[in-house]
Amino acid sequence: MRKGNPPLRVAVVGGSIGGLCTAIALRGVGCAVEVYERAPGVLASRGAGIVVQDDLQNLLVRHGASELPAIACFERRYLVPDGGDGVATATPHRFSSWSAIHGTLRALFPDEHYHPGFALTGFEETDGRMVARFAERGEVEADLLICADGSHSETRRRLLPEVEPHYAGYVAWRGTVDEELASPELIKFFDRSLTFCEGRSSGHILCYFIPGTRAAIEPGRRRLNWVWYVSVPEGPELERLLTDRTGALRAASVPAGMVAAELVAGVRAAAARELHPRFVELVERTPEPFIQMIIDVAVPRMAFGRACLLGDAAFVLRPHAAAATAKAAADATALASALTTDSHDPLRALRIWETSQVEHGHRLVNHGVALGESSVQWREASASPRDVGHRLGDIARPRRRG
Repeated sequence: MRKGNPPLRVAVVGGSIGGLCTAIALRGVGCAVEVYERAPGVLASRGAGIVVQDDLQNLLVRHGASELPAIACFERRYLVPDGGDGVATATPHRFSSWSAIHGTLRALFPDEHYHPGFALTGFEETDGRMVARFAERGEVEADLLICADGSHSETRRRLLPEVEPHYAGYVAWRGTVDEELASPELIKFFDRSLTFCEGRSSGHILCYFIPGTRAAIEPGRRRLNWVWYVSVPEGPELERLLTDRTGALRAASVPAGMVAAELVAGVRAAAARELHPRFVELVERTPEPFIQMIIDVAVPRMAFGRACLLGDAAFVLRPHAAAATAKAAADATALASALTTDSHDPLRALRIWETSQVEHGHRLVNHGVALGESSVQWREASASPRDVGHRLGDIARPRRRG
């Protein structure tokens, strides 16, 4: 790449999964990459379970990562609230966690080029280069600025102020239970399966195992991970859910440990009314459930001269298709390929990359919307497990390009 010329200098804003995928992919094609993360110190775990898709796995293998901690399941099982063992179909998946994936990526990228505690305050293109300004850190010059600062991206607000997140009309209650805190019956019931159950009145819940503390995957040290999608109208009811235990109104999510005690009691009571007995036990045993507001974001463009948006900073996908992490890896891989092909003209490379990735992003957003509309709505309480399976069959299935 750029034979006879200095390596392309790239500043990546955001040190989470999308930023690290980009940094690793671009470093792999000869770029000089520096990562700037707003948070000081080690990033705290975000979210819980993640389905391992091919785009991420391929990036890890290509760049010599250690084996990603993941847990395999071999079937999908569909339950109804009245009980029973449901209906199963043979469908393999691999599940990991944000912490395990971030740790695997972080181990690939040199410490001396990863800079925590750098909060971006502004940037501009001048004299054929990007100048990024960081609070109390001064200025950084680079040939390209890659903005991978997540679903609530400040750089997206600067570049595309007209693009606003759209609330999908429902939230996800989420939680994890350390295997050692679960009963043997609960472990046996959910082991080796991706299990779904529709609520009696609306929505659905799902559960699978993920790595536990320090990415442990051995039986006895894993975690049960669950997600329950519940319709919540915009307005006072949504604001009540997003008000944390200190009384502060959160923008889009309430993390574990910060959900108000009365809301935790309420979701447990709702589980007893709505869900299969095993899911009732699972929710009851969860010490600190948390809340995620489901939103859609889709941008009309991703490249802006020598700057670009990447991953969740460009497109926020609903969780049903399990594609957000894979898309970040795909964006990073495609950018590395484009810069290799047009090594002497990075601006042209960004424009070509943008064309394919914008189209890909819109397809994934639309796919997530379709899955949400088909699965998070009022249901007939008499639905059979097989009916549930037909309705939820596409959720978490790998979504390929095309």
